Amino acid sequence: MFIESMIRLGQNAQKLNNNDILKVIWSDPFVQDFIIDLNTNQQLKKGVLGNGGDMPEASPEWLNFKRSTRGANNFPTDKVNLFFTGDFYRTFDIQITGTGFIIIANTTIYGRDFKDRYGFDILGLNNDSIQKLIEFIRVDYKEELIRRLLM
Repeated sequence: MFIESMIRLGQNAQKLNNNDILKVIWSDPFVQDFIIDLNTNQQLKKGVLGNGGDMPEASPEWLNFKRSTRGANNFPTDKVNLFFTGDFYRTFDIQITGTGFIIIANTTIYGRDFKDRYGFDILGLNNDSIQKLIEFIRVDYKEELIRRLLM
């Protein structure tokens, strides 16, 4: 019995595929919500891009608009953060690929494409957010790995 179990464990270990394990994790709605929160609330609202750089300095028009918007005091006013009513942030979603995931959003929600104006890095995680994501999924990854080994 012990020998058969060890053989099965070895066979299962040979079949392990990191992308398959991560695909299960990326499919979890809680993980997807966490990724979106990292991109929107923990980066963009603070004026930080996915490449670690800063959003551009706000123009006088942006500052006037932000001052007139309810709740704008909660966010940095010196940087563009693409938060108006929250509608843009609510368009964020996760698309799972064969090797990971892509953050997608309706970047043309207000008639101009934010990616054209601010770059593709408005969608994506910077190094700090990636580290937070790794910590967030660590337990789930271990559990899925063990589950696959003991199948």
